[in-house]
Amino acid sequence: MVTLGYIIRRFIYMLITLFVAITLNFLLPRMVPGNPALLILITKYAGNFNPNQLKLIESELNLKGTLWQQYIGYWNDILHGNLGPSYYFYPETVNQIIASRLPWTLFLLGTAMLISVVIGVILGSYSGWKRGFADNFLQAISIGLTSLPYFWLALIFQLVFAVMITINGRHLFPVAQAYSITVSPGFNLPFIESVLWHSALPIITLVITTFPGFALLMRNTVVTILDEDYLLLAKAKGLSVKTIRKRYVNKNAMLPVTTSIALAFASIVGGAFLVEEVFSYPGIGYALYTAVTVSDYPLIEGIFLIITLTVILANFAVDLIYAYLDPRVVLK
Repeated sequence: MVTLGYIIRRFIYMLITLFVAITLNFLLPRMVPGNPALLILITKYAGNFNPNQLKLIESELNLKGTLWQQYIGYWNDILHGNLGPSYYFYPETVNQIIASRLPWTLFLLGTAMLISVVIGVILGSYSGWKRGFADNFLQAISIGLTSLPYFWLALIFQLVFAVMITINGRHLFPVAQAYSITVSPGFNLPFIESVLWHSALPIITLVITTFPGFALLMRNTVVTILDEDYLLLAKAKGLSVKTIRKRYVNKNAMLPVTTSIALAFASIVGGAFLVEEVFSYPGIGYALYTAVTVSDYPLIEGIFLIITLTVILANFAVDLIYAYLDPRVVLK
């Protein structure tokens, strides 16, 4: 059960967290040495510019004045829903870049998360019920896979399956990008097939390094529940193994998994960004990598703002879902 007082109090905590995150979001990029306005002029004009052009660009990019004045201007833009122009992709705005890149990241993350949870829950439940070699093997494999770095596995898959292995002169998977340049974007079969083909390796990379965590958590929770008194009572009542497993074990074991989804979301987002960079996948992770390398403050801040909002809302949603799944939990 969730009370109105809890929702109000949690909402206040969310605002405080968001305020601190936005402040750090503003300060951290500005600690990186270099002048973005100067970088833009050097990139566009190869050094052939005058000081007046530099002052004009600094004014347009809100780089003039003290740090405090820039901070006030930054808050004013955020409250008006304006994340400002991108330094590197100028005159394209941060809003436009995020709007075009975010759907690709959501597709990649959402698909990988769904597959990881399903595989992890099924394997973890089976491992918890079937003690012995299968259980030990799953634990060993899961621990090994969770220790693999996202980017390293992505590079290995890219090298092996997108470069080295060929069938009839054709590579198994594409090296990079989200779809082939030979297809027209839109709701048509060639485009959908191309998107799925290009996203296969990034999704497989994320799933392999993510599902073991859910599997281990599900397995450990099932093992703990099997020793509970209410399970012994259910067996004494003569309930079938299928009923006990479905109603008493799996349902209760899913509660910690539900909580861990939000806790693992931030690390999975980071992994997705690394995978996007390796495969040049046009999501916000690849845009963030580009923004960091060229000191594009507004784009860095805009992407981190989206990440912060997503993680905060995900944790809040999981709290509510947990209270709904477990009637014993009272949030007040």
